[in-house]
Amino acid sequence: MDKASIIKDAIEYIEKLQAEERQILQEVRAIEAATGVEHNKYEYDEGVILQAERRKKMKRAQSVPSLMADAPPVEVLELHVSEVGDRVLVVSVTCSKRRDAMARVCRAIEELRLRVITANITSVAGCLMHTVFVEFGYADSPISFNVQVDHMDRIQMKQMIEAAITHLDATGSPPSSMSY
Repeated sequence: MDKASIIKDAIEYIEKLQAEERQILQEVRAIEAATGVEHNKYEYDEGVILQAERRKKMKRAQSVPSLMADAPPVEVLELHVSEVGDRVLVVSVTCSKRRDAMARVCRAIEELRLRVITANITSVAGCLMHTVFVEFGYADSPISFNVQVDHMDRIQMKQMIEAAITHLDATGSPPSSMSY
């Protein structure tokens, strides 16, 4: 399992637990209402908790992919795609720290159906630095290999990655540095 699918599974599990918690709270309220138990005996204010839950729902709703069009563009400051092995590339992207920037860069790489070997994301001084080791040329990859990786395929893959990342930058300005 790769890191992205583990994170996705964890998010789904947390959301499931939150839904179960809401259901249990509703059942407790129904039982309390039926037995006439006072709501004010708790050490916390349920109104504050419910208001916090609503805020969480609103934040979660804002991150739904259908609303991603409203997200600000990803400002790509630096982009490097380098070969480190026969079928392994290192993609280093530095972009401005904005809402959903990390998710959009990860989604762009994921859409290329490359196998992510390892990924690292660092936040420094208002910038996000993504370093991803990807393998290309396996069965699900857009470029497949028979016996040997052709040099043209490597260049084509680098160009596909760069195009996917620079497509995120709606300003149209090229990143400050690109390498092959």
